[in-house]
Parts: sequence; C-alpha cells; structure tokens
Amino acid sequence: MSDMEDIQLRTKAPPGGADATSGPCPLRTALGVIGGRWKPLVLNHLLQRPHGFGELSRALDGVSNKTLTTQLRELVRDGLITRAVCDDARRSVSYALTEDGASLKPVLRALIEWGNWRIETGRVPARNCGVED
Repeated sequence: MSDMEDIQLRTKAPPGGADATSGPCPLRTALGVIGGRWKPLVLNHLLQRPHGFGELSRALDGVSNKTLTTQLRELVRDGLITRAVCDDARRSVSYALTEDGASLKPVLRALIEWGNWRIETGRVPARNCGVED
C-alpha cells in the first residue's frame, strides 16, 4: 500500500458505512492547528531558535502586528509554542517551540522540499518567505 493510499484510508469513513464527516479527521485536525498563511513560517523560524515578537515580525515580511499576534496566541493555545516575558526594561517577549511544536520539523521540511520541487520544475514562481534551507 502506498503512503497516499494509507493517508486516504485513515481519512475516509469508518467501517460500517458511517459518514466520513461523523468522526475525527486527522488531516482537518492537523490543518486546524498549523494551517494558515503565517503559522508554518512562524514555526519554521522557531525551529532555528527562540525569537522575539519584533524578530518574527521583521522576518515575516508582510504580516501585520495584529495578524502575527493572533497567530502566535493560537500557537500558544494549541501547545506548539511557549511565550515568555523577559525581565528587561522593555518587557519583551520570547517565543519558543514546545516538544509538540518541535515534532513538526519533518513535516515542515517535507513542505519545504515539496515547495522547492515546485519552484525548480517551473510549476510555480518562487516567493520570498525568509526561509533558509
């Protein structure tokens, strides 16, 4: 059985003919946590090391402070990152991956490889995202 067939089997309706939407969907569950325009990019930056809000904002060209704040709060809520207030005069914050967040490294690397393949084969134009390979 191929990997894709295995994924399809796990996201199809359970035995007994129940509707596929009646049970938990692993793909929808995963995308609900890491989906969106900015979350994968935030997670990829945090794979390198912890970052402050300003560092992430500068690295993610085009994200508004409001959107970044929302995305970071959701990642904290979902247990993928931690938020620590630093004890300096500026009361800055630092974001770091949790164990669950770090477990996404192979997933993010696979997405980067797939994106590189799409760019290299001319299927899509390259987009600047600040992600270093």
